[in-house]
Amino acid sequence: METHTHSQEKAPWIPSDTGSANENAMTSVTVTMPNLPWSKLGPNGRLHPIAKNTLVQSAIEAMLAELVSQDAIQAPNWERAHLDITYVASDKRRRDLDNLIACTKPWIDGLVGTVIKDDSADRLELSARYEIGDEAKTIMKVSML
Repeated sequence: METHTHSQEKAPWIPSDTGSANENAMTSVTVTMPNLPWSKLGPNGRLHPIAKNTLVQSAIEAMLAELVSQDAIQAPNWERAHLDITYVASDKRRRDLDNLIACTKPWIDGLVGTVIKDDSADRLELSARYEIGDEAKTIMKVSML
């Protein structure tokens, strides 16, 4: 009888050096996404489940690309963190903050395993605000607790 062992390969964006933290380790990471989160990902979005899943995967990949481009991947991942989200809109249209947060879920999921260990409520604190500016963007600052 053969026994098979499965080796778990790391994703290419995870650094191979997971040694102990050094004195130059980051304590916060700021990622700026070049738009507001996609409204179709929120509770009021009406998408077929397959289309929604495709959009969710695209959002997660966008977050991973931003983290890689900013060299912001943390190894080891932070056990506890605070996430401060600033939504900046370029128009004066009213938006519900709770819907914006819900639409941001895939981006937050993109932080799991790259910056933070887990996004459960006992490990991740969250604050959010909404502003009007020159261009639409979402600024996400993650700070180690």
